[in-house]
Amino acid sequence: MLTAPRSDAESTDPRSRAAVASSDLPVRMHITKVLIVEDEPAQARFLRRVFQGRPYLVECAATVAMALEAVRRFSPDLILLDYQLPDGTASDVLRSIKRDEALPIIIITCSSSIDLAVHLTKEGADQFLVKPVEPMALLALCERTLDRASLHRSSHAPDHQRPQPSLNPFYGVSPAIRAMESRVKTLLGMKVPLLLYGETGTGKTALARWIHQQTSRREHAFVEMNCAGLSRELLESELFGHEKGAFTGATAPKVGMIELADRGTLFLDEIADLDLLVQAKILKAIEEKTFHRLGDTRSRSVTFGLIGATHQNLEELLPSGRFREDLYYRISTIQLTLPALRERREDILMLARLFLDQTAEQWGVEPLQLSAQAEDRLHAHDWPGNLRELRNALEGAILARRGPLLEAEDFSLGGEHAKRMRGPESLPEASGLTLEEVERRYILQVMEATGFKVDPAAMALGIHRNTLYTKLKSYGVSLPRIAKDVPDSRNRDSIA
Repeated sequence: MLTAPRSDAESTDPRSRAAVASSDLPVRMHITKVLIVEDEPAQARFLRRVFQGRPYLVECAATVAMALEAVRRFSPDLILLDYQLPDGTASDVLRSIKRDEALPIIIITCSSSIDLAVHLTKEGADQFLVKPVEPMALLALCERTLDRASLHRSSHAPDHQRPQPSLNPFYGVSPAIRAMESRVKTLLGMKVPLLLYGETGTGKTALARWIHQQTSRREHAFVEMNCAGLSRELLESELFGHEKGAFTGATAPKVGMIELADRGTLFLDEIADLDLLVQAKILKAIEEKTFHRLGDTRSRSVTFGLIGATHQNLEELLPSGRFREDLYYRISTIQLTLPALRERREDILMLARLFLDQTAEQWGVEPLQLSAQAEDRLHAHDWPGNLRELRNALEGAILARRGPLLEAEDFSLGGEHAKRMRGPESLPEASGLTLEEVERRYILQVMEATGFKVDPAAMALGIHRNTLYTKLKSYGVSLPRIAKDVPDSRNRDSIA
C-alpha cells in the first residue's frame, strides 16, 4: 500500500501554517456560477459585491419560488441561501433541490443555534454561516465548499481526483505525536495494506488521507467508507456496486467504492464491523484483484491500496469468529496506533487554538481567544472523544460566547459524564445479569447522563455513533423525540 514519499513533502513544524493542510487548495480556473438567495436588497447587494472582480458569475433570487426557478435556468455551482424568506425557509429550498450532493449549499442566517445548524445539515446543507458575514471569510468558505463538491464529483472519475485538504495528522510537539510521525515515515515505500488503531476521534481518517498523498496513488481516488451500522446488503452494494435489476429498487447500475478506488486508495473506517461474507469478498479483491458487481457475472479487474481503521482490537475478535483470520493476517502486516489526546496533553492547547482560528474564519466571526481558566479546563480534560470532541467543544463555546474571550463556563464537556461514572460505585449491580444486560444498563446510564444525545454519549462510551445506534436498536430502545431538535414553524429562524 505504502510507496515512496514525495520529494517535496511538507514541513511538519507545528508553528508553521503550512503544517495545517496536507495539500494546497487547487486554483480555480473556470467561471463559477453562484446563486444568492436573499430577500433583503441591501444584504443581496453586499453579497454580490463580495464576488466582484473574481471569477464568479452571480445571480440573485429573493424568494423560494424564484430560487427554484433560477436553479433550473441558471444551473449554479454554489448556492448562498438565506434561512428566512418571504414564502418559506431554507428548508423548503433544500427539500426541493438537494438531489445531488455535488451541488453545495451554504446557509446564511441570523441564528447561531447549534440545533438549527444540525437540522439544516441533515436536510442537505453543506455549511452554516452566521450574520454578519465577513467578506474574506465568506470567500474562503466558498472555495473550501466548492473544492469538497469537486472532490465528490470526481469520485466518479478517479483519474481527476483532487486531494481534500485536511488537518496535518502530526500537528503538535508531544513525544507521542513525534514518535508516530517517525514511525509512519519509516513505513513509506512498503506496498502492503495498513491497519490503523485508535480511539474514536483520534484522526485516523486524516492520517489515512495524508499517507495516500505521499504515495504514487495520490493522482487517483482516495475513497473512504464507514462500515459501522450497515447491513450486509447495503455494504455489498456500496462496496461492489450493482447492476440494474440486481434487487428490488436497483433501477440503475451503480459503481461501487472498490471500483472508484481503482489505482487509488480505499479507506475502510470501522473495518471491524464488516459482515463476514463481505470480509471474504474484500479479501478476494485484495488477493486476486478482481470483483463482481451484484447481479453481474462478469469479473472486473481492480487494484487499490487498502487502509483499514478501527477502535476495536481485531485480534481479540478472531477466536469468536467475528473477524476472519485470513483477512486479518492479510491486512495487519503494518499496524499503527494513534495516540489519544490525553496521551499528548502538550498538544491540546495548540490544537484548540488552531481549531478556534479555523472555526472563526469559517463562520465569519471575530478572532477569539481562550481565558487562562478556559485553557486550564481544556488541558485538564481527558477528551474521550479526542480531536472530534475538542473541535465540537470549541464550536459550542463559540456559539455560547459573550465576548471575544472564551471562558471556562462557555465549554460543555460531555466526557465529564463518563468520568463520573467510571468508578465501580456507579456500575449497575451485576449479580445474576448477563454481560449484554450489564452493557445495556450502562449504555442507558450514559445516554441519560448526556440528555439522550447520541454524539456525546458515543464519545463518552468510546464507540462510533453508528455503533451506538445499532446497539440501542438491538436493545429495543427508541430515542425520545425532543422538541428543541426540530425548528418551530412559528419562529422560522430559531429553535423553540
